[in-house]
Formats: sequence, C-alpha cells, structure tokens
Amino acid sequence: MLWGLIFASYAQFSSALGQTLLETTFHSSPIIVPPLTVLERSPLYDPENTNLFLICPSGSAVTRPGAAIYKSNGELVWADARFGECDDLNLQTYDGRQYLTMWINSEDGVVLMMNSSYEVVMNVSAVNQGGTDFHEFNVVKPENKTALITATNSIPMDLTSIGGPAQGWYIDCIVQEIDIATGDVLFNWTASDHISLLESYNNLTLSRQGSTQQSPFDAVHINSIDKDSAGNYLISGRLTQTIYKVAPDGTIIWRLGGKMSDFTAIVKDTEFHFQHHVRWRSNETELSVFDNGAALVTAAYHIVDESVASGRYLQVDQEQMTVTLSKRFFPSPNRNYTVAEGNIERYGDSVLMGYGLLPWIEAYSFETEELLYSALIGQNDPALWSGNRVSNYRVFQTSTLEFTGHPTQPPNVSVTDGDIYVSWNGATHVTEYVLFTGNSVDEVSQEVVRVRKSGFETMISGNGTEGFISVAALAANGTTLGRSAVYNVSDGSVLHT
Repeated sequence: MLWGLIFASYAQFSSALGQTLLETTFHSSPIIVPPLTVLERSPLYDPENTNLFLICPSGSAVTRPGAAIYKSNGELVWADARFGECDDLNLQTYDGRQYLTMWINSEDGVVLMMNSSYEVVMNVSAVNQGGTDFHEFNVVKPENKTALITATNSIPMDLTSIGGPAQGWYIDCIVQEIDIATGDVLFNWTASDHISLLESYNNLTLSRQGSTQQSPFDAVHINSIDKDSAGNYLISGRLTQTIYKVAPDGTIIWRLGGKMSDFTAIVKDTEFHFQHHVRWRSNETELSVFDNGAALVTAAYHIVDESVASGRYLQVDQEQMTVTLSKRFFPSPNRNYTVAEGNIERYGDSVLMGYGLLPWIEAYSFETEELLYSALIGQNDPALWSGNRVSNYRVFQTSTLEFTGHPTQPPNVSVTDGDIYVSWNGATHVTEYVLFTGNSVDEVSQEVVRVRKSGFETMISGNGTEGFISVAALAANGTTLGRSAVYNVSDGSVLHT
C-alpha cells in the first residue's frame, strides 16, 4: 500500500483563512446556527419535504455548537445549545418508545436520551474510569433494551515492539454493552487484550505519541460497534483499517481488511481505508462502510491512502471467506477524502451519507447509486472545508411522518418595527400562524390575520393590531398546537403567559 503523508497545522489553517461562518440569526429567538445550504436536489428526492436531518454542527467557525434538526429544503426545525458541544444525534427506539440520543462533551462524557418534548429523560454512561467516548451509542435491535458504547482509557504499555519506550502509554479502546435501565455492563472488551500493536497503521514517531499519559499511542481507535442476530459483535478499528467480528466470549472470529485480513477479495475496490460507521445490512450478508480514504492522527499529522471518500456496500460470504463490492457512493459535486468521522445509513430507497470533518450531507439512490441530494452545513465556501472549521460527526434522518416534536415552551414572538416575528423551536407540524389582538391583556381574542408558516421564523404584518397581541400555531387540520404569551405592541415586552 502506498501512503502519502501530509503535515498540516489546523490552527494555522484557521488563522490564515481569517473568515467566519455566515450563521443564521432570528428576531424571535436567540438561536445562532449555521445554515444548511442546498447545492443539488433531484425533483424525485423528498418532494413533500418531510425528511428531517439530525446534526451536531461543531468546529471553530460555529459560534454555538449544539444539536440541530433541519428539513431537506434547508429550513431549521430545532436547535439546542444548552448542553454545548455534542455528537451523534440520532432517533432510536428504547423499550418501545422513541428517543433522541446524543453524546455530550461533559467532563466524563455522557449520552442523553430525550423525549419528543426535548426533555432529558435519562442518561447512559460507560462503566470505565476514562469516561464515555463519543464514537458510538447504538441501541441493539430488535430487543431495544441495551446499548453498545465506546470508551477509552490511557494505560501503561511496553511499546518496544514498535520502536517505542518500555514504559510507554497506550489508548485502550473499550467496547461495552450496557443495560440501559440498570446501567449494568453485559459485555466488556478491550483492544489491548486482543489486538496486537503490529496491526496499527499509526506511526509512533510521526504522531509523537506514547511517551506520556497525556499523549498515549492511538493504535486501534474503535469508532463503531454493531451486533448480529447470533450475539457476535462487529467492531471497526480505524487505525488498524480492520473490521473485527468478535464472539460473546471476546474471541476474534475474523478480521476484514488491514494487515491480517481473513477474507479474499474476488473483485476490485473492496479495500477501505480508515473507515467509520460499519453496520450489518441485508440480513447480515452485507456490510455498509464509510470509507474515509485518510486518517487524522494528530493536528499536525495525517495519512492519505485514497483521493476520495466514499460509501461502500460489501457483500461478505462468511463460509467462503470472500468479499465483493456491491455498491459504492461517491461525493458530488466536490470530491475529496475526509480525515475523520462520517457515516452511511439507508432510509427506504435512498442512502444518506455525512462526510464528517467535511461539512457535506448527501443522499443517493440505493438502486442506481445516483446522487439525489447534496447540501453543506454552513455557507458554500471552500475556505470552511478545512481546519475543522465546520464539521459533523454523523448525520441521521427521520421524518415528520415518524417524529413529532412537542416543545414544552410556547411559540416565541418579537415585535420589531411594527412587524410581528414568530418562531417555535422544535415544533415539527406547524403549518399556519394566527395573529390575535386586543385592547386588554386579558382580552386578546380578535383574529387579525392567518399566514402560512415560512421557515423557522415567520414574519406577520402588524397592521390592524391594537395594544396587545398573541400568536397561535396551527396544524394542517386546523388544530391549535400552542399559543404564545401576550405581548405589548408598543415595546414588545411580555405581559402575560
């Protein structure tokens, strides 16, 4: 394998560019978020605009990192920065109910589970002194009662076999299956017990790792876990470029990829490099893999093996021990590798991919591999595509047909220069706003006008209003979903909730 070594200081990239992300602000809400900029969209893709993209924008150009949900037309539905930096926002089923799940960058890391009102119902953590890692929180189907979690811990290790110190330090990658209800550890597996240092593609010298506890050697870097119907675990090691099938007793059953692969490729293009988000598909006959093509090891050191990242579907014959490429999805209109993060997930007839440190979101026809949809987190500016200025670990999808957001707070209103601005953060099914007015705080009942909801924030003319106003949010069938507080038209102050 030919390697290209590229040395790049991301801090230098950021300062040299000297640009900031054009973010979206509103009159009626303090939210500041990057826009979702649509680049390409087939008429066949989501014609009713019901798809919802679940994202955690972050990076040096993002003013307020947090969670966000957008429609495929770019409209913001919900943004929440109350927990700060997060990753892996997803909608998953636990014990018969749906929850929004996401990892929070707290002191030890924790995964929050929120209901459809965006309230935290519970949190889940790995049982490990190193804390909960952001790379995986996968609720195991079909039981939907346990979760697969990644964790890390810095431990002493003899690194002389790879040219390092005898009293070196190593990032031990930990896989756990946790009972969500009790927090009990049902499975615990560590890379240090099962994976040789010699399997790693990381370079100890160039990465300058391993000599201290604060800079341990990153040999494996586990970034996804799945589980099959027989109870075996599917583990992705990014820096070994290997997918491991592991038995419930911890034994490695086989390796796919890397230096010790047990499989024979029977067609070209089955290799993957520094992969993310590996999942079983098609009744466990195929694997989906996000192939990064390159790896970020430190801020100043990364490895490039391929010129472009892509999503792959690999047909895996576990009896003949062969692997075949069945599908491959390429980015468009921009082609490049991405040095970290990313995912691939199928939804019905389409495949959704996020490109991690490159802020691209794209959807493809599963049948034809044709690009159907392309968008960027942030503005369409190539200067924002490097230096970790805008990124998103994974993108997942749901729809307004599946998920209904019920915010506990009422709609927000701003009275600005005689106009009324209204938004309702997290409400997924508002189609119309009704403006009411009155001369008394307690008698705001006269209907002024009805307007169609237009984006996250809707402007309503203040013509015809009296001293006080309130705004009601309506569903498509005319049902009132919520109503704002009463506001004083003269100064915009809230008078009555």
